[in-house]
Amino acid sequence: MDFSQTFNRMKHTAATLGSLLLLAACQPDPFKEIGPDYSLVEGITGTWMLSGMDLTDETQPVPETQDVGNPFLSDPMTVQFDYNAGTYQVTDPGYGSDWIGNVGSFAFNNAEFPSAMSLYPTGGDTILVELTQMVRSIDVEMGFKLRSDLCGDANLTYTYSFSRQ
Repeated sequence: MDFSQTFNRMKHTAATLGSLLLLAACQPDPFKEIGPDYSLVEGITGTWMLSGMDLTDETQPVPETQDVGNPFLSDPMTVQFDYNAGTYQVTDPGYGSDWIGNVGSFAFNNAEFPSAMSLYPTGGDTILVELTQMVRSIDVEMGFKLRSDLCGDANLTYTYSFSRQ
């Protein structure tokens, strides 16, 4: 074996080892822990101010939605929810908040993945509302829909939007 063949083999071996070292060095970092999941129900705790209100006429072949929030937003209702106690309190009734009562309790239909909430105003009837989104502690908006039925059929849907204060 002559010197040039040996040298070529050494070059080939060095190039292969170098390539393997480069490949090993280019491995991505392992994924880091992102922390615990946010609760989808505890985030309701806090003070919420009415920020929008829509009315949908469900009797139409194609339901029509109209923004009816103007009078309600000029003097908005503020409500405070406490998830741990399961209670709510209207801290500023604003314009037209008598449908929810001043104080009461509430419960979600599912503690892990809620889609609806029951409101139990003190001295009033139970109100079932559909959540427009699940509320985490990082969310600044919340909303729910209140359906009004006529003879067992959907008649009107009120969509309330709230912003965290």
